[in-house]
Amino acid sequence: MINIDEEDLDEETLEDRVFEKADYIGEVLTGERKIHFKLPKRTQHIKIRKMPQPSKINIFINNIKKSVSKYKEMSLARLIGMSILVMLSISAIAFVGYLLLLLLTGLLKLGVIGLIGFSMIMCALCVSGVLILASRYTRR
Repeated sequence: MINIDEEDLDEETLEDRVFEKADYIGEVLTGERKIHFKLPKRTQHIKIRKMPQPSKINIFINNIKKSVSKYKEMSLARLIGMSILVMLSISAIAFVGYLLLLLLTGLLKLGVIGLIGFSMIMCALCVSGVLILASRYTRR
């Protein structure tokens, strides 16, 4: 079975390229499009002095200074919104962790069979999540 996606239909064919070139030539000949001739610029030979590279510690310190100054200049509304989002994300992670702890304690009662079943389900969920993400970002 052949799978034809929309992006296969959007590919430019030889016929499209030929028509595009023909349109360009026709527009130039009729005067709709102007051709601008320029001589290539002469390359100047400039000696470039290499500046000494700053150390990784200096780069790290400068990045910290930039990020601190960025947060100092941030508006109050944005700071409040970010703090609410951080609190919501921490509480969601804690809630999911608590549910996983309850699930694992329940599976410990079943023994090795529960642990194997749980690991198989988690592997299947992880693989399906990776496949969904990969298919989402490979499309144009």
